[in-house]
Amino acid sequence: LAPGLGWMGSESIPVRELLSVVTDSPDMRDFLIAYHLHDGQRRQRRFLEYGLFGSYDCYGEVCSLSWLSSRMLQVIAMGQFKLLVFAWCHTSRNYLGIVVDCPSAHSSQILHHVVQLQPQSYRFIDKGLFGDFFTMYIQDLVSGRYDVHNNVISMLPNSGPHTGTSISRGIRTTVSVMFCPDETPAFRVYRYQISFEVLDFTALGFASAQLKSRHWLIHYQERQTESSGHGVVGEFPILSEESPYYRYCSRMTDDELEDLMLVAFEGYFTMVPGTLEDPAGPDFTLAVPYTE
Repeated sequence: LAPGLGWMGSESIPVRELLSVVTDSPDMRDFLIAYHLHDGQRRQRRFLEYGLFGSYDCYGEVCSLSWLSSRMLQVIAMGQFKLLVFAWCHTSRNYLGIVVDCPSAHSSQILHHVVQLQPQSYRFIDKGLFGDFFTMYIQDLVSGRYDVHNNVISMLPNSGPHTGTSISRGIRTTVSVMFCPDETPAFRVYRYQISFEVLDFTALGFASAQLKSRHWLIHYQERQTESSGHGVVGEFPILSEESPYYRYCSRMTDDELEDLMLVAFEGYFTMVPGTLEDPAGPDFTLAVPYTE
């Protein structure tokens, strides 16, 4: 995080720029206080994957929802609505913004609320006033709804809509899916995150287990397809007492050839007790529950 604006006088350039786009209303004071504590995030390349509002790495493509400094704040027009964008991801084109102007018919419901927006689809999620949104986000981090691993906050949640969890042989398997509208105009892309965590090595019955293969049942609007393969994203992770956690991110698309919309997917992973080179027992499976 960058140093805050609290020490700067009202005539400093960053403070003038902040006040030029933010009204000093009661609903916006928590937002102003946040910038007085920290002026967004540092923009150096080595910090790009540490987005305050979440990140993911999909086949080497790092997506990070970063908190913008006061110098980078901007107001964008979306029809009759104007949004003050304070966080964005250049890869997924997801924004976090505050509604600073809207038709009077909507002002009592959404004015000064934080919204998460996917511009090309015009889908948005109302997250309430900034103070309420930020408090809830911190609570979600503390409760584990969003993973924090190697100081990186996962953008994809562990619970709530479009997630699923199963526990087998002492291993918790969690899936989370996110719609990404910007990838290509030809078809829709969905990114998903899978995480494995050993909760109980006694229940596992072995000192380690290695992922061998995956199997998916993909549900489209009018039919189903199956897909299998070895490993995940080119890796064969080993879960052990030294490394009890592993997660990866991948993607799937609608069937662009037949114009079928993806509805959900489910499946399982085949695990080997011990390692692939030195198995310590028969294979077992970890289920991925039906996830829309």
